Amino acid sequence: RRRCTEDPHSLANLDQDLPNYVQHQLPIFSLPPEWLWCESWCSEESKARAKTIDMCQNPVKKEGKLQQARRIAPEWTKYDEKLEAIMTKAGFHVAG
Repeated sequence: RRRCTEDPHSLANLDQDLPNYVQHQLPIFSLPPEWLWCESWCSEESKARAKTIDMCQNPVKKEGKLQQARRIAPEWTKYDEKLEAIMTKAGFHVAG
């Protein structure tokens, strides 16, 4: 029996492994590029038309996911602050 990943409990690469695993049983269609914008392979001009933004690792820029989110999607800071306030109010410890 073929597995998607070495670790049967891992979902780390499911977005890549699953299509590779089922490509011979199910037809796979590509979405138009605006459905998944990623800094590594999409132009800055196309970001305005993006329906989703993938915070994929850009090999040129070495930065953490939160720093990347704040840079690529400035509104992220507002959402992050709101979520932190909700979690603090609910009694969850927020690492910062």
